[in-house]
Amino acid sequence: MKTINVPKALLWDYTIPPDDLLWRLQRIADFFPLYGTDRETVIALYAHKDQLRIDRETRLLIEEFQKAWINKDG
Repeated sequence: MKTINVPKALLWDYTIPPDDLLWRLQRIADFFPLYGTDRETVIALYAHKDQLRIDRETRLLIEEFQKAWINKDG
């Protein structure tokens, strides 16, 4: 899997983000859908949604973005 890039705006407490995929996804999920709506990030968020601490509404948004990317890809 490609490395998930965390936007600089979400790194207020780190110069370089940890190399932990779940940490990166959690940080993005905390601010979704403001950040992380690109195809690769949505796929990763969706694949790991059960491992992340996300509320119901964010989970539904991630699922909808996943469906939209699948439909767009054909």
